[in-house]
Amino acid sequence: MIRQPNPAGQSDAAQTNRLVLVLVLLLVFLMAARTPLDTDLWWHLRAGETTLQSGYPMLTDTLSYTRYGEAWINHSWLAEVVLALVFRAGGYLGLSLIVALTATASMAILYRQMAGPALFRAFIVLLATLVAAVVWSPRPQIFSLLLLAVSGLLLDDYRRNGMNRLWLLPPIFVLWSNVHGGYPLGLMVIGAYFAGEIVDDLLANASHRQVHWRRLKILLVVLVACGLAVAINPNGAAMWRIPFQTIGVETLQTAIPEWASPDFHELVQQPFLWLLMLTVAGFALSGRRAAGAEWISVILFAAGGLMARRNFGPFAMIAAPILARQLWNAVEWFLQAHAGGFTPKTGRIPQRFAPAILKKAVNLTLVAAIGVTAFIKLFVVSQPQFVRAYEANVFPVRAVEWLKANPEFATAPAGNLFNSYAWGGYLTWAYPESRVFVDGRTDLFGDEIISQWLNVVEGGDGWQDILHQWDIRVALIEPDRPAAALLVENGWREVYADSTAVILLRDEGNGR
Repeated sequence: MIRQPNPAGQSDAAQTNRLVLVLVLLLVFLMAARTPLDTDLWWHLRAGETTLQSGYPMLTDTLSYTRYGEAWINHSWLAEVVLALVFRAGGYLGLSLIVALTATASMAILYRQMAGPALFRAFIVLLATLVAAVVWSPRPQIFSLLLLAVSGLLLDDYRRNGMNRLWLLPPIFVLWSNVHGGYPLGLMVIGAYFAGEIVDDLLANASHRQVHWRRLKILLVVLVACGLAVAINPNGAAMWRIPFQTIGVETLQTAIPEWASPDFHELVQQPFLWLLMLTVAGFALSGRRAAGAEWISVILFAAGGLMARRNFGPFAMIAAPILARQLWNAVEWFLQAHAGGFTPKTGRIPQRFAPAILKKAVNLTLVAAIGVTAFIKLFVVSQPQFVRAYEANVFPVRAVEWLKANPEFATAPAGNLFNSYAWGGYLTWAYPESRVFVDGRTDLFGDEIISQWLNVVEGGDGWQDILHQWDIRVALIEPDRPAAALLVENGWREVYADSTAVILLRDEGNGR
Protein backbone atom coordinates (compact mmCIF):
# COMPACT_ATOMS: atom_id res chain seq x y z
CA MET A 1 0.00 0.00 0.00
CA ILE A 2 1.38 3.35 -1.04
CA ARG A 3 1.17 5.96 1.75
CA GLN A 4 -0.18 9.25 0.54
CA PRO A 5 1.68 12.41 1.48
CA ASN A 6 0.28 14.28 4.43
CA PRO A 7 0.66 18.00 3.70
CA ALA A 8 -1.22 18.92 6.87
CA GLY A 9 1.12 16.81 8.98
CA GLN A 10 4.18 18.29 7.27
CA SER A 11 2.80 21.76 7.83
CA ASP A 12 2.26 21.04 11.54
CA ALA A 13 5.81 19.74 11.86
CA ALA A 14 7.22 22.82 10.12
CA GLN A 15 5.22 25.09 12.43
CA THR A 16 6.48 23.17 15.47
CA ASN A 17 10.07 23.49 14.29
CA ARG A 18 9.68 27.22 13.76
CA LEU A 19 8.09 27.57 17.19
CA VAL A 20 10.95 25.72 18.87
CA LEU A 21 13.53 27.85 17.02
CA VAL A 22 11.81 31.10 18.04
CA LEU A 23 11.48 29.97 21.65
CA VAL A 24 15.08 28.84 22.00
CA LEU A 25 16.39 32.07 20.48
CA LEU A 26 14.21 34.09 22.84
CA LEU A 27 15.66 32.09 25.74
CA VAL A 28 19.17 32.83 24.46
CA PHE A 29 18.28 36.52 24.27
CA LEU A 30 16.90 36.34 27.81
CA MET A 31 20.15 34.79 29.09
CA ALA A 32 22.33 37.24 27.16
CA ALA A 33 20.49 40.35 28.39
CA ARG A 34 22.60 41.52 31.30
CA THR A 35 24.04 44.58 32.97
CA PRO A 36 26.50 46.00 30.40
CA LEU A 37 29.63 46.26 32.52
CA ASP A 38 33.09 44.87 31.93
CA THR A 39 36.53 45.96 33.10
CA ASP A 40 37.62 46.47 29.47
CA LEU A 41 34.46 48.22 28.29
CA TRP A 42 35.61 51.64 29.42
CA TRP A 43 38.92 51.88 27.58
CA HIS A 44 37.18 50.54 24.47
CA LEU A 45 34.62 53.34 24.78
CA ARG A 46 37.35 55.91 25.37
CA ALA A 47 39.29 54.72 22.32
CA GLY A 48 36.09 54.71 20.25
CA GLU A 49 35.27 58.28 21.25
CA THR A 50 38.82 59.39 20.49
CA THR A 51 38.55 57.81 17.03
CA LEU A 52 35.19 59.49 16.37
CA GLN A 53 36.52 62.88 17.46
CA SER A 54 39.77 62.68 15.49
CA GLY A 55 38.36 60.90 12.46
CA TYR A 56 41.20 58.39 12.51
CA PRO A 57 41.75 55.16 14.45
CA MET A 58 43.60 55.59 17.74
CA LEU A 59 46.95 53.89 17.08
CA THR A 60 49.16 55.68 19.63
CA ASP A 61 48.77 55.33 23.37
CA THR A 62 47.64 58.45 25.20
CA LEU A 63 45.82 56.77 28.09
CA SER A 64 48.78 55.61 30.18
CA TYR A 65 52.05 57.15 31.30
CA THR A 66 53.94 53.84 31.20
CA ARG A 67 53.39 53.46 27.44
CA TYR A 68 52.54 57.05 26.53
CA GLY A 69 53.37 57.96 22.92
CA GLU A 70 54.17 54.38 21.88
CA ALA A 71 52.57 52.68 18.90
CA TRP A 72 49.49 50.68 19.84
CA ILE A 73 48.19 47.95 17.53
CA ASN A 74 44.54 48.76 18.07
CA HIS A 75 42.99 45.66 16.52
CA SER A 76 39.48 46.53 17.75
CA TRP A 77 39.20 50.09 16.47
CA LEU A 78 36.09 49.50 14.34
CA ALA A 79 34.26 47.64 17.12
CA GLU A 80 35.19 50.44 19.51
CA VAL A 81 33.57 52.95 17.18
CA VAL A 82 30.43 50.80 17.02
CA LEU A 83 30.28 50.51 20.82
CA ALA A 84 30.83 54.25 21.25
CA LEU A 85 28.06 55.08 18.76
CA VAL A 86 25.71 52.60 20.42
CA PHE A 87 26.48 54.10 23.82
CA ARG A 88 25.90 57.61 22.47
CA ALA A 89 22.55 56.65 20.99
CA GLY A 90 21.20 54.17 23.51
CA GLY A 91 23.33 54.37 26.63
CA TYR A 92 23.48 51.23 28.76
CA LEU A 93 20.31 49.89 27.15
CA GLY A 94 21.98 50.07 23.74
CA LEU A 95 25.03 48.18 24.99
CA SER A 96 22.88 45.47 26.57
CA LEU A 97 20.84 45.17 23.39
CA ILE A 98 23.82 44.79 21.05
CA VAL A 99 25.32 42.07 23.25
CA ALA A 100 22.02 40.17 23.41
CA LEU A 101 21.39 40.47 19.66
CA THR A 102 24.91 39.42 18.70
CA ALA A 103 24.83 36.44 21.06
CA THR A 104 21.42 35.38 19.74
CA ALA A 105 22.60 35.65 16.12
CA SER A 106 25.61 33.46 16.95
CA MET A 107 23.39 30.76 18.43
CA ALA A 108 20.99 30.93 15.48
CA ILE A 109 23.93 30.13 13.19
CA LEU A 110 24.88 27.16 15.37
CA TYR A 111 21.29 25.89 15.24
CA ARG A 112 21.48 26.08 11.43
CA GLN A 113 24.50 23.72 11.41
CA MET A 114 23.00 21.08 13.69
CA ALA A 115 21.34 17.76 12.90
CA GLY A 116 18.31 16.23 14.57
CA PRO A 117 14.81 17.40 15.45
CA ALA A 118 14.09 20.87 16.74
CA LEU A 119 13.89 20.00 20.45
CA PHE A 120 17.17 18.11 20.26
CA ARG A 121 18.89 21.09 18.62
CA ALA A 122 17.34 23.42 21.17
CA PHE A 123 18.87 21.42 24.02
CA ILE A 124 22.36 21.64 22.46
CA VAL A 125 21.95 25.37 21.78
CA LEU A 126 21.00 26.05 25.40
CA LEU A 127 23.97 24.03 26.64
CA ALA A 128 26.27 26.00 24.31
CA THR A 129 24.67 29.18 25.64
CA LEU A 130 25.56 28.23 29.22
CA VAL A 131 29.17 27.74 28.11
CA ALA A 132 29.53 30.88 25.98
CA ALA A 133 27.59 33.16 28.32
CA VAL A 134 30.66 33.36 30.57
CA VAL A 135 32.35 35.63 28.00
CA TRP A 136 29.34 37.56 26.69
CA SER A 137 29.96 41.19 27.57
CA PRO A 138 29.99 44.61 25.85
CA ARG A 139 33.44 44.32 24.30
CA PRO A 140 34.72 43.51 20.79
CA GLN A 141 35.11 39.83 21.65
CA ILE A 142 31.35 39.39 21.17
CA PHE A 143 31.71 40.26 17.47
CA SER A 144 34.63 37.85 17.18
CA LEU A 145 32.42 34.98 18.36
CA LEU A 146 29.79 35.87 15.76
CA LEU A 147 32.38 35.89 12.96
CA LEU A 148 33.72 32.55 14.19
CA ALA A 149 30.22 31.08 13.94
CA VAL A 150 29.81 32.47 10.40
CA SER A 151 33.19 31.06 9.34
CA GLY A 152 32.30 27.66 10.80
CA LEU A 153 29.00 27.67 8.91
CA LEU A 154 30.67 28.42 5.56
CA LEU A 155 33.29 25.70 6.06
CA ASP A 156 30.71 23.18 7.24
CA ASP A 157 28.44 23.85 4.27
CA TYR A 158 31.40 23.34 1.96
CA ARG A 159 32.52 20.05 3.51
CA ARG A 160 29.13 18.43 4.16
CA ASN A 161 26.72 20.03 1.70
CA GLY A 162 28.96 20.92 -1.24
CA MET A 163 28.05 24.63 -1.03
CA ASN A 164 31.21 26.49 -1.99
CA ARG A 165 30.87 29.98 -0.57
CA LEU A 166 34.41 30.06 0.73
CA TRP A 167 35.09 33.18 -1.34
CA LEU A 168 33.26 35.03 1.44
CA LEU A 169 35.93 34.15 4.00
CA PRO A 170 38.67 36.63 2.96
CA PRO A 171 36.26 39.62 3.18
CA ILE A 172 35.10 38.28 6.55
CA PHE A 173 38.71 38.22 7.74
CA VAL A 174 39.19 41.81 6.58
CA LEU A 175 36.27 42.78 8.80
CA TRP A 176 37.52 40.51 11.59
CA SER A 177 40.96 42.11 11.72
CA ASN A 178 39.31 45.50 12.18
CA VAL A 179 36.85 44.53 14.94
CA HIS A 180 38.93 42.19 17.13
CA GLY A 181 42.26 40.46 17.36
CA GLY A 182 40.56 37.06 17.60
CA TYR A 183 41.01 36.33 13.90
CA PRO A 184 43.49 33.48 14.71
CA LEU A 185 40.43 31.50 15.85
CA GLY A 186 39.15 31.58 12.28
CA LEU A 187 42.54 30.57 10.90
CA MET A 188 42.57 27.68 13.37
CA VAL A 189 39.23 26.43 12.04
CA ILE A 190 40.38 26.62 8.41
CA GLY A 191 43.63 24.92 9.42
CA ALA A 192 41.66 22.18 11.20
CA TYR A 193 39.57 21.58 8.06
CA PHE A 194 42.76 21.47 5.96
CA ALA A 195 44.42 18.99 8.34
CA GLY A 196 41.19 17.00 8.48
CA GLU A 197 41.18 16.59 4.71
CA ILE A 198 44.72 15.20 4.89
CA VAL A 199 43.69 12.68 7.55
CA ASP A 200 40.53 11.70 5.69
CA ASP A 201 42.53 11.27 2.47
CA LEU A 202 44.92 8.87 4.18
CA LEU A 203 41.98 6.80 5.43
CA ALA A 204 39.83 7.04 2.30
CA ASN A 205 39.42 4.64 -0.59
CA ALA A 206 41.34 5.44 -3.75
CA SER A 207 38.12 6.53 -5.47
CA HIS A 208 37.59 9.32 -2.90
CA ARG A 209 41.12 10.68 -2.80
CA GLN A 210 40.67 12.97 -5.78
CA VAL A 211 37.86 14.75 -3.93
CA HIS A 212 40.04 15.24 -0.85
CA TRP A 213 42.95 16.60 -2.92
CA ARG A 214 40.66 19.09 -4.66
CA ARG A 215 39.37 20.29 -1.29
CA LEU A 216 42.91 20.48 0.05
CA LYS A 217 43.99 22.83 -2.71
CA ILE A 218 40.92 25.04 -2.27
CA LEU A 219 41.33 25.19 1.53
CA LEU A 220 45.03 26.02 1.22
CA VAL A 221 44.26 28.92 -1.11
CA VAL A 222 41.54 30.13 1.26
CA LEU A 223 43.83 29.85 4.29
CA VAL A 224 46.56 31.90 2.60
CA ALA A 225 44.07 34.47 1.32
CA CYS A 226 42.53 34.90 4.78
CA GLY A 227 45.97 35.22 6.36
CA LEU A 228 46.86 37.98 3.90
CA ALA A 229 43.46 39.67 4.31
CA VAL A 230 44.22 40.24 7.98
CA ALA A 231 46.73 42.93 7.00
CA ILE A 232 44.00 45.07 5.39
CA ASN A 233 43.44 47.45 8.28
CA PRO A 234 45.00 50.67 9.67
CA ASN A 235 47.63 48.63 11.52
CA GLY A 236 48.80 46.92 8.35
CA ALA A 237 51.00 43.83 8.63
CA ALA A 238 51.53 44.61 12.33
CA MET A 239 48.23 42.78 12.91
CA TRP A 240 50.08 39.52 12.36
CA ARG A 241 51.98 40.19 15.61
CA ILE A 242 48.88 40.34 17.82
CA PRO A 243 48.60 36.60 18.62
CA PHE A 244 52.29 36.38 19.52
CA GLN A 245 52.22 39.53 21.63
CA THR A 246 49.26 38.27 23.64
CA ILE A 247 50.45 34.69 24.11
CA GLY A 248 53.91 35.98 24.98
CA VAL A 249 52.67 37.71 28.14
CA GLU A 250 53.65 35.08 30.73
CA THR A 251 51.94 36.79 33.67
CA LEU A 252 48.47 36.60 32.10
CA GLN A 253 47.41 33.35 33.77
CA THR A 254 48.80 34.49 37.12
CA ALA A 255 47.40 37.99 37.25
CA ILE A 256 44.23 38.05 35.11
CA PRO A 257 41.28 35.71 35.91
CA GLU A 258 39.93 35.34 32.36
CA TRP A 259 43.32 34.05 31.21
CA ALA A 260 43.55 31.49 34.03
CA SER A 261 42.71 27.82 33.57
CA PRO A 262 39.13 26.93 34.50
CA ASP A 263 38.20 26.00 38.05
CA PHE A 264 35.50 23.35 37.73
CA HIS A 265 34.63 23.66 41.40
CA GLU A 266 32.72 26.79 40.33
CA LEU A 267 29.27 25.92 38.97
CA VAL A 268 29.36 28.69 36.36
CA GLN A 269 32.39 27.07 34.70
CA GLN A 270 31.09 23.49 34.74
CA PRO A 271 28.96 23.69 31.54
CA PHE A 272 32.24 23.75 29.57
CA LEU A 273 33.07 20.36 31.08
CA TRP A 274 29.57 19.05 30.33
CA LEU A 275 29.83 20.12 26.70
CA LEU A 276 33.28 18.60 26.36
CA MET A 277 32.26 15.26 27.90
CA LEU A 278 29.09 15.05 25.81
CA THR A 279 31.08 15.76 22.65
CA VAL A 280 33.55 12.99 23.45
CA ALA A 281 30.62 10.67 24.18
CA GLY A 282 29.03 11.67 20.88
CA PHE A 283 32.17 10.68 18.99
CA ALA A 284 32.31 7.36 20.86
CA LEU A 285 28.63 6.46 20.38
CA SER A 286 28.11 7.78 16.87
CA GLY A 287 28.79 4.48 15.14
CA ARG A 288 30.46 6.34 12.26
CA ARG A 289 34.02 7.48 11.73
CA ALA A 290 34.17 11.15 12.56
CA ALA A 291 35.52 13.51 9.91
CA GLY A 292 39.05 14.67 10.60
CA ALA A 293 37.96 18.32 10.52
CA GLU A 294 35.54 17.69 13.37
CA TRP A 295 37.72 15.91 15.90
CA ILE A 296 40.74 18.09 15.13
CA SER A 297 38.64 21.23 15.67
CA VAL A 298 37.31 19.89 18.97
CA ILE A 299 40.81 19.02 20.20
CA LEU A 300 42.22 22.45 19.29
CA PHE A 301 39.43 24.49 20.86
CA ALA A 302 39.03 22.24 23.89
CA ALA A 303 42.73 22.69 24.59
CA GLY A 304 42.25 26.45 24.38
CA GLY A 305 39.37 26.32 26.83
CA LEU A 306 41.34 24.18 29.27
CA MET A 307 44.22 26.69 29.20
CA ALA A 308 42.13 29.87 29.58
CA ARG A 309 38.48 30.36 30.47
CA ARG A 310 38.18 33.24 27.99
CA ASN A 311 38.24 30.49 25.33
CA PHE A 312 34.97 28.94 26.55
CA GLY A 313 33.02 30.91 23.97
CA PRO A 314 35.05 29.81 20.94
CA PHE A 315 34.85 26.18 22.11
CA ALA A 316 31.05 26.41 22.32
CA MET A 317 30.88 27.87 18.79
CA ILE A 318 32.88 24.97 17.38
CA ALA A 319 31.81 22.01 19.52
CA ALA A 320 28.02 22.47 19.69
CA PRO A 321 27.20 21.73 16.00
CA ILE A 322 29.62 18.79 16.01
CA LEU A 323 28.06 17.41 19.20
CA ALA A 324 24.57 17.67 17.71
CA ARG A 325 25.56 15.75 14.57
CA GLN A 326 27.52 13.03 16.35
CA LEU A 327 25.00 12.53 19.14
CA TRP A 328 22.09 12.42 16.70
CA ASN A 329 23.95 9.76 14.69
CA ALA A 330 24.07 7.72 17.90
CA VAL A 331 20.35 8.30 18.56
CA GLU A 332 19.44 7.25 15.01
CA TRP A 333 21.53 4.11 15.29
CA PHE A 334 19.84 3.23 18.57
CA LEU A 335 16.36 3.83 17.15
CA GLN A 336 17.11 1.70 14.10
CA ALA A 337 18.47 -1.10 16.28
CA HIS A 338 15.25 -1.05 18.34
CA ALA A 339 12.82 -0.05 15.63
CA GLY A 340 10.10 -2.39 16.84
CA GLY A 341 9.77 -0.69 20.18
CA PHE A 342 10.11 2.88 19.00
CA THR A 343 7.99 3.10 15.87
CA PRO A 344 5.91 6.22 16.33
CA LYS A 345 2.20 6.00 15.93
CA THR A 346 0.86 7.54 12.80
CA GLY A 347 -2.32 9.45 12.46
CA ARG A 348 -3.34 12.92 13.36
CA ILE A 349 -4.79 14.21 16.59
CA PRO A 350 -8.48 14.84 16.07
CA GLN A 351 -9.19 18.47 15.53
CA ARG A 352 -11.81 18.48 18.27
CA PHE A 353 -8.99 17.90 20.79
CA ALA A 354 -6.53 20.34 19.26
CA PRO A 355 -8.20 22.87 16.99
CA ALA A 356 -5.72 24.88 14.90
CA ILE A 357 -6.80 28.22 16.30
CA LEU A 358 -6.25 26.98 19.86
CA LYS A 359 -2.76 25.70 19.06
CA LYS A 360 -1.85 28.98 17.44
CA ALA A 361 -3.17 30.91 20.42
CA VAL A 362 -1.14 28.78 22.85
CA ASN A 363 2.00 29.12 20.73
CA LEU A 364 1.66 32.87 20.38
CA THR A 365 1.00 33.23 24.10
CA LEU A 366 4.13 31.23 24.91
CA VAL A 367 6.27 33.26 22.50
CA ALA A 368 4.85 36.52 23.79
CA ALA A 369 5.40 35.56 27.44
CA ILE A 370 9.07 34.69 26.94
CA GLY A 371 9.62 37.64 24.60
CA VAL A 372 8.10 40.14 27.00
CA THR A 373 10.09 38.64 29.88
CA ALA A 374 13.31 38.94 27.88
CA PHE A 375 12.74 42.59 27.00
CA ILE A 376 11.64 43.47 30.53
CA LYS A 377 14.87 41.96 31.82
CA LEU A 378 16.86 43.85 29.18
CA PHE A 379 15.21 47.10 30.21
CA VAL A 380 15.63 46.55 33.95
CA VAL A 381 19.29 45.47 33.99
CA SER A 382 20.28 48.42 31.80
CA GLN A 383 18.56 51.14 33.83
CA PRO A 384 21.17 53.78 34.77
CA GLN A 385 20.38 53.64 38.48
CA PHE A 386 20.71 49.84 38.47
CA VAL A 387 23.96 49.99 36.50
CA ARG A 388 25.42 52.68 38.77
CA ALA A 389 24.60 50.64 41.88
CA TYR A 390 26.32 47.61 40.41
CA GLU A 391 29.18 49.74 39.13
CA ALA A 392 29.85 51.15 42.60
CA ASN A 393 30.41 47.63 43.94
CA VAL A 394 32.94 46.74 41.25
CA PHE A 395 34.72 49.99 40.40
CA PRO A 396 36.11 52.84 42.54
CA VAL A 397 33.20 55.14 41.76
CA ARG A 398 33.19 57.00 45.08
CA ALA A 399 36.99 57.21 45.17
CA VAL A 400 37.03 58.85 41.73
CA GLU A 401 34.38 61.32 42.87
CA TRP A 402 36.59 62.16 45.84
CA LEU A 403 39.62 62.70 43.58
CA LYS A 404 37.62 65.04 41.38
CA ALA A 405 36.44 66.98 44.42
CA ASN A 406 39.98 67.16 45.83
CA PRO A 407 42.24 67.69 42.81
CA GLU A 408 45.09 68.96 44.98
CA PHE A 409 45.70 65.46 46.31
CA ALA A 410 45.94 63.95 42.84
CA THR A 411 47.94 66.67 41.16
CA ALA A 412 50.10 68.23 43.87
CA PRO A 413 52.84 67.52 44.37
CA ALA A 414 53.33 66.51 40.74
CA GLY A 415 53.41 62.75 40.33
CA ASN A 416 51.67 59.80 38.75
CA LEU A 417 48.71 57.68 39.85
CA PHE A 418 49.20 53.97 40.50
CA ASN A 419 46.01 51.98 39.89
CA SER A 420 44.65 48.48 40.09
CA TYR A 421 44.76 46.58 36.79
CA ALA A 422 41.02 45.88 36.86
CA TRP A 423 40.27 49.59 37.28
CA GLY A 424 42.58 50.97 34.60
CA GLY A 425 39.93 50.94 31.88
CA TYR A 426 37.33 52.54 34.14
CA LEU A 427 39.75 55.33 35.08
CA THR A 428 40.48 56.14 31.44
CA TRP A 429 36.76 56.83 31.03
CA ALA A 430 35.66 58.21 34.40
CA TYR A 431 38.84 60.06 35.38
CA PRO A 432 40.58 61.23 32.18
CA GLU A 433 42.34 63.97 34.19
CA SER A 434 44.99 61.42 35.10
CA ARG A 435 46.77 58.84 32.95
CA VAL A 436 46.86 55.27 34.25
CA PHE A 437 49.69 52.92 35.13
CA VAL A 438 48.07 49.92 33.40
CA ASP A 439 44.74 48.83 31.93
CA GLY A 440 43.35 45.84 30.04
CA ARG A 441 45.46 46.27 26.89
CA THR A 442 47.77 43.35 27.70
CA ASP A 443 49.33 43.30 24.24
CA LEU A 444 50.45 46.92 24.75
CA PHE A 445 51.82 46.67 28.29
CA GLY A 446 53.29 43.19 28.02
CA ASP A 447 55.13 41.30 30.74
CA GLU A 448 57.22 44.31 31.74
CA ILE A 449 54.44 46.59 33.01
CA ILE A 450 52.01 43.88 34.14
CA SER A 451 54.78 42.22 36.17
CA GLN A 452 55.64 45.58 37.72
CA TRP A 453 52.01 46.14 38.65
CA LEU A 454 51.81 42.68 40.19
CA ASN A 455 55.03 43.25 42.16
CA VAL A 456 53.72 46.48 43.64
CA VAL A 457 50.25 45.28 44.66
CA GLU A 458 51.61 42.05 46.12
CA GLY A 459 54.61 43.69 47.79
CA GLY A 460 57.09 41.67 45.72
CA ASP A 461 60.78 42.27 45.14
CA GLY A 462 61.62 45.85 44.21
CA TRP A 463 58.12 47.24 44.66
CA GLN A 464 59.44 50.49 46.13
CA ASP A 465 61.90 50.93 43.26
CA ILE A 466 59.05 50.62 40.76
CA LEU A 467 57.09 53.40 42.46
CA HIS A 468 60.12 55.69 42.36
CA GLN A 469 60.98 54.72 38.78
CA TRP A 470 57.61 56.03 37.62
CA ASP A 471 57.43 58.93 40.10
CA ILE A 472 54.23 57.61 41.62
CA ARG A 473 52.77 59.81 44.37
CA VAL A 474 49.16 58.55 44.54
CA ALA A 475 47.88 54.96 44.74
CA LEU A 476 44.29 53.88 44.08
CA ILE A 477 43.97 50.19 44.95
CA GLU A 478 41.76 47.64 46.70
CA PRO A 479 41.94 47.86 50.51
CA ASP A 480 42.71 44.14 50.87
CA ARG A 481 45.82 44.26 48.68
CA PRO A 482 49.12 43.71 50.57
CA ALA A 483 50.33 47.02 49.11
CA ALA A 484 47.67 48.94 51.05
CA ALA A 485 49.26 48.01 54.38
CA LEU A 486 52.84 48.17 53.08
CA LEU A 487 52.45 51.70 51.80
CA VAL A 488 51.12 52.91 55.15
CA GLU A 489 54.00 51.17 56.93
CA ASN A 490 56.43 52.99 54.66
CA GLY A 491 55.13 56.49 55.33
CA TRP A 492 52.29 56.83 52.83
CA ARG A 493 49.17 58.57 54.08
CA GLU A 494 45.66 57.21 53.65
CA VAL A 495 43.49 60.10 52.48
CA TYR A 496 40.39 58.17 51.43
CA ALA A 497 38.93 54.72 52.09
CA ASP A 498 35.68 52.85 51.51
CA SER A 499 34.73 49.19 51.14
CA THR A 500 35.86 49.12 47.49
CA ALA A 501 38.93 51.34 47.25
CA VAL A 502 41.59 53.14 49.20
CA ILE A 503 43.60 56.21 48.15
CA LEU A 504 47.11 56.62 49.51
CA LEU A 505 49.37 59.64 49.11
CA ARG A 506 53.13 59.80 49.33
CA ASP A 507 53.98 63.13 50.92
CA GLU A 508 56.91 65.08 49.52
CA GLY A 509 59.06 64.55 52.58
CA ASN A 510 58.52 60.78 52.82
CA GLY A 511 61.32 58.46 51.91
CA ARG A 512 61.02 55.02 50.47
